[in-house]
Amino acid sequence: MKKNDQDKEFQKNRAEKEERRKRKRKEKKKQLKKIAIGKKQKRKAMRKLPQIWSPEKLTLQFGYSEEVLSFINQLKKLGETEKELSIRLDNVTDIGEGAIGMLLSVINELTLKDVALVGEKPHNNYARNALERSGFFKYMKGYVAPENLKTKNIIIRTGNINTSQRELSPEMPKAMETVWGVPGRCPILFGGIGEMLRNACDHAFDNGDKITWHLGVSHLEKEKAVKFSFVDNGVGIIKKYYEDKLFKQVKDIFKTNAKVLENAYKNGIESQTGLPWRGKGLPTIYELYKDNIITNLVVITNNVYLDFDEKTFEEINVPFSGTYYFWKVDQTCEPNYFL
Repeated sequence: MKKNDQDKEFQKNRAEKEERRKRKRKEKKKQLKKIAIGKKQKRKAMRKLPQIWSPEKLTLQFGYSEEVLSFINQLKKLGETEKELSIRLDNVTDIGEGAIGMLLSVINELTLKDVALVGEKPHNNYARNALERSGFFKYMKGYVAPENLKTKNIIIRTGNINTSQRELSPEMPKAMETVWGVPGRCPILFGGIGEMLRNACDHAFDNGDKITWHLGVSHLEKEKAVKFSFVDNGVGIIKKYYEDKLFKQVKDIFKTNAKVLENAYKNGIESQTGLPWRGKGLPTIYELYKDNIITNLVVITNNVYLDFDEKTFEEINVPFSGTYYFWKVDQTCEPNYFL
């Protein structure tokens, strides 16, 4: 009798457990169906909005940069006439840290104009993971896979002429730790970033209240390297140079905008021409590269593309209204940190 009672209790518990499993499966199926319907509705809604599609190679490397800049410029232009936009990154297979920062900078600019934005992440796993790990979703709504939340990568945004550099300070020891294994300070690199910030504040914008810049820091732990990108959406260095009454004389000496800017970084315009010239901070940035504190220095502004590693100093067909820097610190660089 006792055994029968035990069997009945066992069968009852088993039946209840099976019932719970059925309910869970049913609930999960219901949730998946709800998610699928939500995605379908989202895609349907997105199709009704004005859409802009990113190129597959969303990277600012020379050779791909003009297509990316064209995408950025089209996005800005659409933002002048549309109140809602759909940014499609579906087909992206390769994505660079600098392009992410530049895209985020433009998105911020459009958001300040009350343009509502939706989008689709890359379907490619590599590109999607790179976007999720970059710090992009600190400023944008969107799901980030749990494994992509565990990262030292960050994008810092600020937009005030009185912005303190204290937010930047913790990032230098993290970068030195990734490269050299020591969480040290790097005043010279910190100062170079400060010079970029001052350039943005002093002459990147016509109105100081509109200053916005983004600094991206991406850690490559296995390679013992850190990539940096800095972008502002101001008027750009060359365009600001055009306001100087002496620019025509300078241009007559160097012939092209690319040569003007190359020499502004390398030697300083004033020292070469004898003409009084602003922009004296640019050689300070170049010195970081020359002294091997950083490597892979790239500058894009207006119609000029400078890649100091590749010795590419070119005028490009698709201009960028703003200034973009990219550089890297790795173990080929000269250690320059203090504990």
